[in-house]
Amino acid sequence: MEKETLYKQTASYFSLRFFLRSETEVEGRFTLELANMFLSDLLFPGCRPVSLDTKLHGVGRKLNMGAFSERRWNASVKKILAGQYAVVGIKVQTPDFPNQTITLNVHVNPPGGTEFMSGDIDIYCSIPFLRHLAASPQKVEALLQFGKTAWNGIDGGPAYGYGNLALNSPRVDVMEWFKRPVGTPPPINAPSERLHAIPVACVGDVDSNLAPLYCHGRGIKGAFWANYLTRAHVDMAGGEEEIRTKLPGWRIDSLDHGGLLVVATDSPLPDDTEENRRRFLHVHAALQPAFLSREETSEGKRQMLGYFYRERSSVVP
Repeated sequence: MEKETLYKQTASYFSLRFFLRSETEVEGRFTLELANMFLSDLLFPGCRPVSLDTKLHGVGRKLNMGAFSERRWNASVKKILAGQYAVVGIKVQTPDFPNQTITLNVHVNPPGGTEFMSGDIDIYCSIPFLRHLAASPQKVEALLQFGKTAWNGIDGGPAYGYGNLALNSPRVDVMEWFKRPVGTPPPINAPSERLHAIPVACVGDVDSNLAPLYCHGRGIKGAFWANYLTRAHVDMAGGEEEIRTKLPGWRIDSLDHGGLLVVATDSPLPDDTEENRRRFLHVHAALQPAFLSREETSEGKRQMLGYFYRERSSVVP
């Protein structure tokens, strides 16, 4: 996806992502419910699915990638309901505006499967599509409701979830890294200094490395537009009453399993105003006690926390 400069930072897309523990199993009917919700609630007139990716559960299975068609989808629905798929991906495009795309990826352990890997549920869209979505309060609400459905429908809840503008961390030269002394941390760095009050999440290899920490209850990635918190995260931040006291008037929705959804602004692409900057800094301050800790993170992964970490004393850029 094309990169843009937003809030003095580079961004390439928007991501709403939930991390699932390795022991979590997801029934096929729920995967289908999420897919149907995605297709019915988050698309605009004229949008059409252009690709469908699936993978059968089981070690060594290959991803089946291809164009979306009613025939392929109907055949896939039967296998989804039968719990045969560990991966379902649907990409949608606006024909008149090819740079407007939105994609759903579901990577889960179906009941009775053999993979037992940490999974995720992810919606990501191009910034041009996000602009279209952000202009519709109904679509913004549908996005948040999709997240609440994904959260509440998972047995025990996800380990963590967030939604925000994002940028993939730069790919590293693996061969050059292999030449360095044993124990050299991988050169994957999230921004160590805050460039703007409204953040862009550093994802890709960063989340791949930090996901085990999320899944083991060690803390959250940071403070973003939409923050889906477990009961443990809420407790780390001082409890629900403390969060609501620190964020009076903010949207804070209860989630199943004792969790909370904390939303920074009405729009996932907010105007760059003093009020919106203030809101993101206040969410940062309220949730900072639940951030991952540099002191408790291995040296090899510490730089991936960027400026979102528990011991930081100030949130002012």
